[in-house]
Amino acid sequence: MKAVRICIFALLFASFAFAEGAAQDKSHYLGGRFAFGFDYVWDNAPVRGTFGSAKDGVGEAALGNFGGMGIAIGASYMYRLNGFVGFVGEAEFSMAWFRLDEDVYSIPPEDPYGDQMNFGLYVYRFAFPVLVRVVPISKFYLEAGAQFNLNVDGDIASIEDDGDESFDFDVEPFGWSLVVGGGFNIGWDCFLGMRFVMDMTRIEKEGIVEMTKGAAYREASPMKLWSLQFSATAYFL
Repeated sequence: MKAVRICIFALLFASFAFAEGAAQDKSHYLGGRFAFGFDYVWDNAPVRGTFGSAKDGVGEAALGNFGGMGIAIGASYMYRLNGFVGFVGEAEFSMAWFRLDEDVYSIPPEDPYGDQMNFGLYVYRFAFPVLVRVVPISKFYLEAGAQFNLNVDGDIASIEDDGDESFDFDVEPFGWSLVVGGGFNIGWDCFLGMRFVMDMTRIEKEGIVEMTKGAAYREASPMKLWSLQFSATAYFL
């Protein structure tokens, strides 16, 4: 945390040094942001528990080992202290999806006929990034900060053409992420950007997850996601 504070103070000091020759016509910007990208699990653990009559459960398969995708849409506010540094606050709704390991949710876990069922995990959240943005050269910016997440829902559903199985997914309500990124101004207060978002809080609640009433249980996974986002932001006020 000390290093973070030093970086923030350094950015503020540099902003005042550049302020005299970098006056802006306006300081406050309000607009909208749309982002899409790719998600993957960076912290995971084997799924363990009792699945139906299989007392040993599954000890080698992790909950998520396959990449997924995500989208986000929301509002963006930017305050430019001067031409060198500014602050960005956003509020957005996002959804992340990725594929789970096969047969983690079948009962028993190993089908005697060798059939496998594929499942997808969906996580829905409100996200609130708070970032410091610097403009080292004209029309190009770098940004870093934290993102606070309110996870509102999650579900696991079959992605087979003829599958209709689904399971409840009890997500942690609150989390936070580290954010770094950059982008450039394409004109008319419109920006194209890229962000790397690394979730630092487990998505699934700790404890035992009941998969079916009285029949199957497993341990909650500590899984955490990282996301690579590509975005378009337009400030119109």
